[in-house]
Amino acid sequence: MTIFYFTGTGNSLFAARKIADATGATLVSIPQVFAKEETYTDDKIGFVYPQYAIGLPKMVRSFILKNEFDAEYFFAVDLYAHIRMKALGEIAGIIPLDYGAYLKTPWNFIFAFNPPKSPEIILEKAEGRLEQIISDIKDSKRRIVKGRKKHGAATAYFGKTNFNVTDDCTKCGTCVQVCPANNIQVTEKTVFGNECENCFSCVNLCPSHAIYSNKKMQKRRQYRNPFVSVNDIIEANNDKL
Repeated sequence: MTIFYFTGTGNSLFAARKIADATGATLVSIPQVFAKEETYTDDKIGFVYPQYAIGLPKMVRSFILKNEFDAEYFFAVDLYAHIRMKALGEIAGIIPLDYGAYLKTPWNFIFAFNPPKSPEIILEKAEGRLEQIISDIKDSKRRIVKGRKKHGAATAYFGKTNFNVTDDCTKCGTCVQVCPANNIQVTEKTVFGNECENCFSCVNLCPSHAIYSNKKMQKRRQYRNPFVSVNDIIEANNDKL
């Protein structure tokens, strides 16, 4: 079994690890292999990713479209924080899913709201839900997902960013290392490009909390899955390691 995952602040890596630990699956970070074009073959192939704008992160969509996948059983686990609205339909419109499941995890989009004060409560419930998902995958349970042809808003609108940095920025380079899209450069100043995934990894993992796109973000809590380290996310998202 192979599991492809995309993570910004650790939730998807947390879930993918749980599934892999229970099934013996091989974990593959999409940013690590995104530059390649391959044919991936295994008995089961799965995708674990955060839901962006009721659909796929644009990197996940592009990765699936440009590669070939050969398996007897395809599954996807879609992580959401508030609403899901048949979001699995986007991936099912690209690759036929034998099984799809939603998993509620903590919110990290501090552009709009504060993350929860106690994410462990939500993650404890997520672990219970994961037990059922893992059992279903082990048993090759079929839960066909109806596909949709239209891509999600993440693909349509994400890319450009209005991020800035405060004077608290130390130019440590953490934002460069955690960015899955190689979209940030730090020299004399911090420069954000036009390939942003809106994963908010840079915003949430900046040691100085110096990255923002609106003033309210500077006053909100940062979020990182408490069971995933910054180094774990650097390793997952930095294809130069």
